[in-house]
Amino acid sequence: MSPPPEQQTQAISAPPEAAAPSPTKKRASFGFEAFTIAVARVAIRLTGFLSSLIVARVLGAEGRGLIAALSVPTSLATTFSELGIRQATAFYLGKRVYTVEQLLPTLLTLIPLAGVVGSVASIAYFEWAHVAEDQWLIRFLALITIPLALVASYSTGVFLGRERISEYRKASWRPPVLKLAILVVFAWMLNGGLYGVMIAGVVGSMLAAGYALFLLRKEGPLRFGFNPEIAKQLQRKGLSYALSLLVLMLNYRIMLILLTRYASLETVGIYSQAVLIAELLWEVPNSLSSLVLSRGVNSKDEREFSLKVVALTRVSFLAATLGSICLAIVSPFAFPILFGQDFADSALLCVYMLPGVVAFGAFKMLNIDIAGRGKPWATQVIMVPVLALNVALGWWMVVKYGAAGAAWCSSICYIVATVAYVGLYSRLTGLKLREIILFRKSDFLMVLRSLPFKLPFLKFT
Repeated sequence: MSPPPEQQTQAISAPPEAAAPSPTKKRASFGFEAFTIAVARVAIRLTGFLSSLIVARVLGAEGRGLIAALSVPTSLATTFSELGIRQATAFYLGKRVYTVEQLLPTLLTLIPLAGVVGSVASIAYFEWAHVAEDQWLIRFLALITIPLALVASYSTGVFLGRERISEYRKASWRPPVLKLAILVVFAWMLNGGLYGVMIAGVVGSMLAAGYALFLLRKEGPLRFGFNPEIAKQLQRKGLSYALSLLVLMLNYRIMLILLTRYASLETVGIYSQAVLIAELLWEVPNSLSSLVLSRGVNSKDEREFSLKVVALTRVSFLAATLGSICLAIVSPFAFPILFGQDFADSALLCVYMLPGVVAFGAFKMLNIDIAGRGKPWATQVIMVPVLALNVALGWWMVVKYGAAGAAWCSSICYIVATVAYVGLYSRLTGLKLREIILFRKSDFLMVLRSLPFKLPFLKFT
């Protein structure tokens, strides 16, 4: 019997040295790396929060709505244009199928090709939703960020596959800080308005792409080339990841799309600000997801690794629950004070979304574990039906209740998706439901031991 096609490809394409990992320094513990990435994500979110505050204050609700209407299709197009290449790159490098030297030339060549696809799709959406009609400079400034984002994304795929967590961390938090500084200059100090915000985004994306390439050149030579077999394998594996990511992104942003089509830009702005604050609760799972993917594709014992993932999922769920309670209490006061009276209605929308956002954080953690096993299709099993529910229920609730209906619908669909995915995760990993959902003392000890400082009572536990 012949081996599966993927194994045949590995046998044909990978040189002898690709099968064995290159010597590296001693790897830090999973918990410690999780902690350091979480700290980096806090920095990223803090800069994102400050950026949104500046945009809200400078542009108001309608201008904030236009920025959201421009960014949703470009972010979706970027996700699809990636074609899952970031995850596929991490998978093939982690499994030692290809070396960095083999992958890099093809990766760099795919960036402009994927960028064109994303730009065309975004223009089609702008026309359908009547976004920035006859404002082609504004549209161009939105579109130019797509290929720049792909440069950063493909680079991080290499870092994750090679377990270069330090490089991944640097490429993640340093560019957003620079973007914030540029936004302060162009939009606030120079009073650039809408064009200042858009130009700041482009300049920031250029710096982020340049810094990613600076770090990437340490992994291998930066040159263009094209290997049809490698491109085919990346796209074959990546397409499954891309479809999964696109379905996820559509579930995240379908309400903004519906509101853009059936409501005013002011409503879009108010809702998008509520979404941005509610999704702060995803920072724990988002901060850990890349580490989970990096370790997952390099894991030798999948069951043991999954037990670590579910432990982190339980702790992050508890942290998100406590955070949501605090957020629900302060939101009515915080939104008008921080973002202006135009965004006072965002507070209640944020509260409506919190139950679903908290629940979906667990989905995000468990999903990355399964993706690291090379099974991104598992996301589609759950999220395609949920997307259909989101579109049908969301259209009715947006038309009938406006932004409040969008918030309720999002929360309901997130909860449905999480409950269904926990059952699927149990079947795919062989873990019993009680092993997934019941807290243990070891969950908290793992977190405490990951801190960069030692607590005296740990030696007694």
